[in-house]
Amino acid sequence: MVKNMQNNFYEKSSRKEINRSRVIGYALRCFVEKGIEASTMTDIARRSDVTERSVYRYFDTKADLVLESALLFWKQAMDQAEGPEWKAQCAAMNGLEQIRHILYGYANLFLTNRQEMIFVHEAEGFLSRCGKTQLLGDIPPAAFDSSTGPLAVAIRKGMEDGTVRSDADIEALYYNTYDALLGLIQKLAIGGANSEQYNRMACGRLHQFCDLLVDAYQNK
Repeated sequence: MVKNMQNNFYEKSSRKEINRSRVIGYALRCFVEKGIEASTMTDIARRSDVTERSVYRYFDTKADLVLESALLFWKQAMDQAEGPEWKAQCAAMNGLEQIRHILYGYANLFLTNRQEMIFVHEAEGFLSRCGKTQLLGDIPPAAFDSSTGPLAVAIRKGMEDGTVRSDADIEALYYNTYDALLGLIQKLAIGGANSEQYNRMACGRLHQFCDLLVDAYQNK
């Protein structure tokens, strides 16, 4: 009997996590397609095939669900940008070359995930209006000292192999790199038509900006 009770508990816990993950996934799609303000918890519950009451059991507020959706996107984007193919390409590079490769990969989010980047921009404003700005601390970048992310690892490698300068505040440069590059991606994502001409111009600007950032790291 005790074993059956334990099995039922784990089955319920597992089912709850599956449902919760499904709600986040469908919420992300809904927010990207319709926008945050136009997406209701009822819409998300219907898409997720759960009751609206269930959604509120998993998330106290819409802001909590917006945050989880943004974090899901970042995880998916980072997994895509930092997968096995990326690691294989970086294996033979020095630290500075890795930094350039990584930044170009992030810049490509403009083409591969433009609507999601617009959603993240909207999410930041929405969370701020809800008085939950502190939740944004979970959005990249991770703390430099403890980060095992590729950019932090590449910077450390560059400092070891001499390709990255040691006479600057590298930690501040690391944070500014994320904030500035992601900010520019969002600005370009929001600010123009989805045309071949605009996309080509935007990618050119992003790659030029990446080169400027790499130059700031370079040990000359």
